[in-house]
Amino acid sequence: MNKTLVALLAIIAIGLISASQIFYIVDQREQAIVLQLGSPVGEIKNPGLHIKLPIIQSVQYFDKRILSVDPAPEQVVISSANIVRSPKNDNEEQNEEDNSSIANVTGEPIILDTFARYKITDPLQFLKTLRTIGAANSRIENILNDATRAELGKTSLQQLLSAERGQVMQDILTRVNASVKKDNLGIEIVDVRIVRADLTADLRTSTVRRMISQLKERATETRAKGEERALEIRSTAEKERTVLIAEAERDSQVLRGQGDKESIKIYADAFNKDKEFYSFIRSMEAYSNTLADPNTRLILSPDSEFFKHFSKQ
Repeated sequence: MNKTLVALLAIIAIGLISASQIFYIVDQREQAIVLQLGSPVGEIKNPGLHIKLPIIQSVQYFDKRILSVDPAPEQVVISSANIVRSPKNDNEEQNEEDNSSIANVTGEPIILDTFARYKITDPLQFLKTLRTIGAANSRIENILNDATRAELGKTSLQQLLSAERGQVMQDILTRVNASVKKDNLGIEIVDVRIVRADLTADLRTSTVRRMISQLKERATETRAKGEERALEIRSTAEKERTVLIAEAERDSQVLRGQGDKESIKIYADAFNKDKEFYSFIRSMEAYSNTLADPNTRLILSPDSEFFKHFSKQ
């Protein structure tokens, strides 16, 4: 009984070992290459149970999912033309001096952090050229760094920090895929992203100083324009004030002349109606205006015409 059980267990064990050497499973997240004595003889991309020759054939699996490469942040040089360029209004033209200063500007270093995502599209070619995921990541890092440096060499910081950043990443992706295709690595880069772009300490300091200088220049220009506009407004207001005063003086002279004319006419009519009464009224007005101040002193002869209304009849 014991011998029969032992024999049965031995047969089962041999069968399991034989099955493991003959059958293999490819997961839906994987793809495989069948190797015969180290040489590839088959490529399996469909998931499921498959058969191979025992002992002389082996299976090497490759991930079918999208993989990622995350290089360490590094310092790269970007174009600095737009950093130095002073902001211009839409109606202003760039002069030759500005163009020459921009043309002589050297690149500016920044700290750049990127990552890429890729997938294995040709396992057999991948096995021939790269063999392992680690080797693939290292190769892609080098290609990504070279493409990034080449593309950012013609990209300004302003473009990198604006909506144009998406186009910059697309250009890097195109450049990386061209290199991968040229080297026939059996992979495809599906995405490239710029995670972070920071100024170096020296560049941050110089950029802040440059911004302060530009803002001071703009403030000075704005103040000058404001003072010029204020002078125009004051000149216009002074001119209008002078015109208004002159017109008012003219109108007042006209009205004063009309009033004098009317008063003379009234005096003349009153004089013609009663000369004595008119003379008396005019004399009373003269006394009121002359003697109203107690400090006024008059030295006149007793028979002066001025006091004719004080004499007894």
